[in-house]
Amino acid sequence: MTETAKDRLQQKNPPDARAGGLETPIQFCPGVGPQRARLFEKLNVQTVRDLFWHLPRAYEDYHHISPIRGLDVGKTVTVIGVVTAVEGRLPRGRGKVRHILNAQVKDATGYLSVVWFNQPYLQKQIKVGQRLLLHGKVDYFGPILQMSSPRHQEISAGDDQSDSPGVVPIYPLCEGLTQAVVCKVIRKALERFSGDCREFLPEALLKTNGFPARTEAFRILHNPQPGEGAPTQEAASLPEGAGSLEDAEASSAGLQCGDARLIWEKARKRLVFEEFFLHQLILRQYNGIRKQTPGVAHPKPDPDPWTPSKETLDLSNPRTWPAQFVRSLPFQLTQDQIQVCREIELDMQRPAPMSRLLQGDVGSGKTVVSLYAMIVAVSGGAQAALMAPTEILAQQHANTIRKLTQSLPGLNAAVLRGGAKAKERRLNQDLIRTGAAQIVIGTHALFQGQVEFKNLGLVVVDEQHKFGVNQRQQLIEKGIHPDLLAATATPIPRTLSLTLFGDMECSVIKSLPPGRPPVITRWTTWGKEKKVWEFVDGLIAQGQQVYVVCPIIEPSETAPHLPSTEAAFERLSQTFFPHRRVAVLHGRHSAEMKEDFMMRMQAGQIDVVVATTVIEVGVDLPNATVMVVLGAERFGLAQLHQLRGRIGRGTQKSYCVLITHPNIAPYAVKRMRVMEKTNDGFLIADEDLRLRGAGEQFGTRQSGHINFRLADPLRDGQLLREANQAASQLYRADPRLKNPEHQTMKQELKLTFHRMEAFRPS
Repeated sequence: MTETAKDRLQQKNPPDARAGGLETPIQFCPGVGPQRARLFEKLNVQTVRDLFWHLPRAYEDYHHISPIRGLDVGKTVTVIGVVTAVEGRLPRGRGKVRHILNAQVKDATGYLSVVWFNQPYLQKQIKVGQRLLLHGKVDYFGPILQMSSPRHQEISAGDDQSDSPGVVPIYPLCEGLTQAVVCKVIRKALERFSGDCREFLPEALLKTNGFPARTEAFRILHNPQPGEGAPTQEAASLPEGAGSLEDAEASSAGLQCGDARLIWEKARKRLVFEEFFLHQLILRQYNGIRKQTPGVAHPKPDPDPWTPSKETLDLSNPRTWPAQFVRSLPFQLTQDQIQVCREIELDMQRPAPMSRLLQGDVGSGKTVVSLYAMIVAVSGGAQAALMAPTEILAQQHANTIRKLTQSLPGLNAAVLRGGAKAKERRLNQDLIRTGAAQIVIGTHALFQGQVEFKNLGLVVVDEQHKFGVNQRQQLIEKGIHPDLLAATATPIPRTLSLTLFGDMECSVIKSLPPGRPPVITRWTTWGKEKKVWEFVDGLIAQGQQVYVVCPIIEPSETAPHLPSTEAAFERLSQTFFPHRRVAVLHGRHSAEMKEDFMMRMQAGQIDVVVATTVIEVGVDLPNATVMVVLGAERFGLAQLHQLRGRIGRGTQKSYCVLITHPNIAPYAVKRMRVMEKTNDGFLIADEDLRLRGAGEQFGTRQSGHINFRLADPLRDGQLLREANQAASQLYRADPRLKNPEHQTMKQELKLTFHRMEAFRPS
């Protein structure tokens, strides 16, 4: 028996295909089989449950049939007619069009020309005498009224209006699967498995919000009826991606024709709420597990660092180090910094592992707060690890830590660098393994297998969004449930933090240290470049240093208009600043070159640094007061704000100049205007989220934080807040879901928990 025959037999007699309910493998779904199952897996559809969640990306309305005579040119319409002629031909020349199929269709009012390009297989399907339903855009081809590449289906003889399929879903596809196949498979799956789609949301929630039952919600989104309010638009104008239309919220807001027109929107909201609700419940369960896990209970500093005292401290006792550290700081901590230090200190004293997010704008003083947390850990006998995204930043942190801890005898810090020589690397690894190095600073080298800690009690992740979930977890596993402090200079809007970091406590440093004037930001175009460099040269003459940032390292043949560090360095050093000390810095330089470069910058031996975004994170030079970003339209808002944060670190007035091409996209114009208007990172984060969305801004699709199929924290913020409240109430009442009425929910939660890999406790 051939393999194909076996597949067919298995398809007709699947081994207990119903046994798994919604977890039934997709190949046992009617109309699928092993070969199509492999195609569906390309769409992340592996089970019947996945198939239910494979929702349309758009809808087309075939409900209104238009007569051919009087069609609106330029609009997408639906017609029904009989094929009177069909002709396939090869075009002249060898362009992109390799085959043309022409057909003529008529109804009782007139004739319509129809054409399909590069679909030769249709010549065997479309025959003279067939009645076709056609849906597409109508235009004139010369004097002839023509519909190009329409969707079509054969219909039986009868009344035209009753033959219309009504509202037709348009699904995301992959090569080998057609809309007709996917529609048919989903329709049969709904018929066969809808009884397994059990309701788990409390009845009170459904009633309060007017949500339909779960089965009905899936039916409405997959097969909406005319009048139920599905947002039908031209498919080509709609965005690709799982889930429904991005403008569904706006669409529903404009419906004024009674509750019947809101049916589709209520169904969508029900499924969005369901995803948010389960997600928030998972976070509470995860937090519950974490709080019951034995961690490191760091002893309270003695004396209290925050109680004013002039008594002499016994620095041979590490318990006094936190108080000595605060006393010896060369600057005064802000009230926000003190409050956050207290929050972290109290959290570290608890026996459960701390999981805390430290938010603060660029220059707000997160580093000194993180260092205080590390000293608290060290004072109790534990080790602390600080992971930074770049070697430049790791070295800078090491320099800062050594400078600010000079008054603490016996405190040793080690730096692990990926580019270090073998001898240096072995020496540092020995210091870490024996516990002689209490604070360890490094990049990805920290979580390599050969790095062993004696007693890791605190992990600090700087610029946490630069690291993936697995990378943070690898470092945490170097200890026995150590505390975690994740710092970010990218402020996270409240709505997004509920999904990205809902499993973490949050501390925020809102204010900047006093005495720092805001950076003055101006946007200009290449036509005024000469004036910019004249202005910059005047500031260099006053002893100030300048960053010039480019989007790429070397000129690109595919994008010759993009400014590169190599080209900019040549132009600036030869044309505009031949009398200045101009240097170039980018990610391809070795660690030794970067370190030498920063030492020369700090010594004032360089006037102008031409760099890529390698300087985006953490480089701290108080004398750098000017930044010019070339090709600024190529950067997002959050990145521009991060770059701007590299200047204005001292008390001098600072300037950021954004240079773009004169004609840039509307979104780019908005970004430039926002940068000119505000220095507030929290406002910028909100605007960046609004313009770009959560996935692009925070890399959540890559990092594993969010795995929603339909819900969108940006679009559905109000539903997220409501789901958050509902999940909190339920968790307080029945944290382990022991009540009989919560057993279906418990099963659903387990399935969702295992799908969202990022929230599995270690």
